[in-house]
Amino acid sequence: YTSDGIGMDNSDMGFNNIGDMYIERTLRSETGTHVKYHFSDRVTKFFCKIFFSEQFDALRRNLGCDESYLASLASCIKWDSSGGKSGSAFLKTKDDRLLMKQMSRPEMDAFLKFAPAYFQYLSEALFHGLPTVLAKIFGFYRIGYKNAVTGKSMKMDLLVMENLFYQRNVTKIFDLKGSMRNRRVNATGKENEVLLDENLVEFMYQSPLFLRAHSKEILRGSLHNDTLFLSRLNVMDYSLLVGIDETSQELVVGIVDFIRTFTWDKKLESWVKESGILGGGREPTIVTPKQYRLRFKEAMERYFLMVPDFWATRRVRVQHHPSAAAQAVDSNL
Repeated sequence: YTSDGIGMDNSDMGFNNIGDMYIERTLRSETGTHVKYHFSDRVTKFFCKIFFSEQFDALRRNLGCDESYLASLASCIKWDSSGGKSGSAFLKTKDDRLLMKQMSRPEMDAFLKFAPAYFQYLSEALFHGLPTVLAKIFGFYRIGYKNAVTGKSMKMDLLVMENLFYQRNVTKIFDLKGSMRNRRVNATGKENEVLLDENLVEFMYQSPLFLRAHSKEILRGSLHNDTLFLSRLNVMDYSLLVGIDETSQELVVGIVDFIRTFTWDKKLESWVKESGILGGGREPTIVTPKQYRLRFKEAMERYFLMVPDFWATRRVRVQHHPSAAAQAVDSNL
C-alpha cells in the first residue's frame, strides 16, 4: 500500500480573521470553565456537566463540526470496541462521526490536569502548522440522573472524540504500541476487528505498508512532536490506530488512548519487575514514559516503509556526488 493521505494540509493554517484570533486565545487559556445543567420531569432529575466548555467550543468551531455536533450526539448506539481491554463502555453516533468512551475516575482526574496543555498543543497545530496525528477530542462530560420513585440513579464520565474512519472503507485495523509482548490476537475476519503489533508484522511479510517520501516525513515529524508532548506530560500507553482504506489505497492513522499517566504504582511495578525480586527478571511490561516513547517511535519507523520518489533519489545522488551537484546548480542559474 502506498499512501498519499498521511499528514496535514497546512495551506489553511494561520489567522484568517478576528474569529481565529479569539479561538487561539481561548485554546491557550490556562484555566477552563465547567458548566453544569440541571433539568427534570415529574419523577427524574437529570444533570450534565460540561468540562472546559469554552475551549471545546472553540476547537469544534475551528474544525468546522460545531453545527453537526449536537445533531450527531442526539442519536447514539452501543459500540463493541474489540480492541479495548479496559472494560469501559463505548458508544458511537448513528451517523458514524463520533465515538464516546466511558472514563474511569483516574482517567478523569488525569484529563482535567492534561486538558490545558492539550488545547495549547492543538493551537500550535491548527494555527502554526505543527504536524500532529493526535486524535481530536471534541468534548468531556459528566452525565447522570436519579429517579425519585424507583431510586435508580446513574453517573457517567464521557469523552467524545472523532471517529478516524468516518466515511472510509477500512478493511483492516491495527492498534500499535511498538511492543511484541502479548500483542497478537487470533484473527477472525470479523468486521471492525482490531489487530495488534504481531499481527501487523505477519501481515507485512505479504503486504508491506509503503509510504511515499513526503508522507513518511510528515508521519515521522508528527510522531516525534506528539510523543515528545505526551512524554513531557508523563503520559504513556498510547497507541497508533491504523486503518487500511482499500478504496483510496491510503493509510488512516491517529494516536489514541493518550490519557493514561505514569503513576507511582506503575513505577513501583516497573522497578520490581526490572530488579527480578519476584524471580524471572524479564523485560518489564511497564516502562517509563521516556522509554515508551523511544520504543514507540523506533517501532513505527520499522512498520512503515518508504518508497523513494524522484526528489528522494536526487537528494541521495547529491549527497554522494557533491561536485556534480554543484555543477547542476550552476548550470541552472
